[in-house]
Amino acid sequence: MKKRLFRLSLVLATVLILFAGCGKDDFDEDMLIGTWKTNTWTYHFLDDYSGSRDRGGITQNFTWDLYGDELELRVTQYDESESSITTYVTFIIESLSETKMEAYDKNDSSKSTITFTKL
Repeated sequence: MKKRLFRLSLVLATVLILFAGCGKDDFDEDMLIGTWKTNTWTYHFLDDYSGSRDRGGITQNFTWDLYGDELELRVTQYDESESSITTYVTFIIESLSETKMEAYDKNDSSKSTITFTKL
């Protein structure tokens, strides 16, 4: 009985080790630092987890965090009364290199890939 329990423990430990690496990819957040351009926005990621995005004369400030493969932006906007409104944009990163990032908006059901090119 002890041998059977020991073998079962070994099998379970092996399975746990094999599947421990599965799941979300972890990307290097240092690779995000800099300026990235999409076909609609230009994003500026700073190393203090702040940044901004620009489009057609509109600038919006944000703070950001990277959780595995999820890049979360907390975008601050202001209405006419100068009250701040924070919206959340979460990108799921599919690939990230020194010059290119491919991701999609987590809230976009079509999961259309957005290509970011580093400037």
